[in-house]
Amino acid sequence: MYNKNLLSKNILAAAVLSCGLSAQAAPAFQIERLEPANWWAGMQHPQLQLMLYGKDIAKLTPALNYDGVSLAGVERTANPNYLFVNLTLEKDVKPGDITLQFSLDGETVLSHNYPLLKRREASAKRQGFSAADVIYLLVPDRFANGNPANDNKPGMADKLNRADDNGRHGGDLAGMQSALGYIADMGYTTIWPTPLTENNQSAYSYHGYAATDLYNIDARFGTNSQYHDFVAAANSKGIKVIQDIILNHIGNEHWWLKDLPDNNWLNNQEFLTGKPFIGTN
Repeated sequence: MYNKNLLSKNILAAAVLSCGLSAQAAPAFQIERLEPANWWAGMQHPQLQLMLYGKDIAKLTPALNYDGVSLAGVERTANPNYLFVNLTLEKDVKPGDITLQFSLDGETVLSHNYPLLKRREASAKRQGFSAADVIYLLVPDRFANGNPANDNKPGMADKLNRADDNGRHGGDLAGMQSALGYIADMGYTTIWPTPLTENNQSAYSYHGYAATDLYNIDARFGTNSQYHDFVAAANSKGIKVIQDIILNHIGNEHWWLKDLPDNNWLNNQEFLTGKPFIGTN
């Protein structure tokens, strides 16, 4: 005699165990970072390189099917957690979401919709600054504090300390925007702020030249959306804005430093411990 209930339970347990083992065996892939986060249709140069970061993502093979966009190639480095995807965009490509499919051994294991945005009308015809402009250079943290609520942010080590010459003093985008009339009345036609990108350093972060994220405004200055509003407000007063961004060096707390893309990613890579500014290749 056998116990039907016991047999059923054993079969069910075996099935659950089997499913669990199968789930564990299948590698889970995730895009932890993708830079740049979006692009625009109609740019002058047709080439676009995407940098993807995620555990063992270099094992994957990308593919796409989008009119006007072709896969020009894939580059891998010594670090399997990075994958560089090269795209070619046709001149007449339409804005939309490019669906990137990633496969392993012929099976799709990951999908991502990459935004290709519409450019603003006459965007390519915008006039840059020239010798005809009068440029006002300012250090945002030292200029005007329009929003004391963002002086300190959780997860950001360098706190407000106006008593310290090298500490943060609280200036921000809100303060800059509130002073646009004052700057325009003085006759300035262009504002040049020192870098506003995130500098999440342990100290001496106010100046902006030790970036830890090249794609996001430092939260103590405001947000990407607030930066957009600031530029629009400046333009409405006939003032241009220069975006100061330094692409050949970063802060030593930049996320790359936690897991470098390659063994030659930085200049003098083997001598860089403890330095606040780091030069990239």
